Amino acid sequence: MKKNIDVIICTNKNLTVLKKLIRQIFTQKGNFLIKIIIIHQTQSASLFPNFLNNKNIVYRILKKKNLSVAKNTGLELSNSNHICFLDDDVSIKNNYFFDCITFFKKTKCDLIFNKIIQKKSLKPLSKNMGNRDKKINFLNSSCCLSSSMWIFLKNKKKFFFDERFGLGAKYGSGEETDYIFNNLKKNNTIYYLSKASILHPEEFSDQKNSSQIYEKFYSYGTGQGALLKKNIDISTKKIIYLFIISLFKSFIAILIYIIFFNKNNIIKYYSLLKGKIFGFVNYN
Repeated sequence: MKKNIDVIICTNKNLTVLKKLIRQIFTQKGNFLIKIIIIHQTQSASLFPNFLNNKNIVYRILKKKNLSVAKNTGLELSNSNHICFLDDDVSIKNNYFFDCITFFKKTKCDLIFNKIIQKKSLKPLSKNMGNRDKKINFLNSSCCLSSSMWIFLKNKKKFFFDERFGLGAKYGSGEETDYIFNNLKKNNTIYYLSKASILHPEEFSDQKNSSQIYEKFYSYGTGQGALLKKNIDISTKKIIYLFIISLFKSFIAILIYIIFFNKNNIIKYYSLLKGKIFGFVNYN
């Protein structure tokens, strides 16, 4: 019997960029019935490529550019117990689905996040993404990014993303971490799975100048700071500790990259530091 998997892809780009990823999804190893749900954040309909004319592809236009709204729209359209979120610019191996579904069976967990590797450098997108699998808690969730995220709905009950967080929202990141925290509060089990990795473009590939880097990572920082303030009910001491540690890491990174004269990373961590403080202080 084939296992149903719904793949949600949110994009605001020309649909032609999806051609390679769509092919990789439909040629996955394993006995799966795959449905792809594309949420296109655009003000007007664009040219619809022939490769998307497939009965197993659902396409919706969302005029509001808000990543969490797009993800929630995808969740509403999904009817599978296994849901996979993928960025529009990633690449996956042909055993990616097989490895993730096998891990779900082995651990009986509720959420999986995978290792994300940059395509050219072959370095992890985040330094927190190690080579060992680990169970996620409130203190070690920084290795989990939504570019590669799986949900297993054991009882068909769906949890949705907070639409104040994420790209295009008031706070420009943190929607996946907020989702993790909400699941942990409900005693759901979450794992970081390093084996089933995906490839992602280089970190600064879409930023052409210092201003763009600053704006992107400042927005990310506001989400990180606001997220901690939102979840202060978990434990005031624990959240304050996490916030201080987060600021300290950004500050140390700034010093390190000053020594190595790495301009892009200096801007990145300075803007993250500034954004974190703004988000934490101003969230209400």
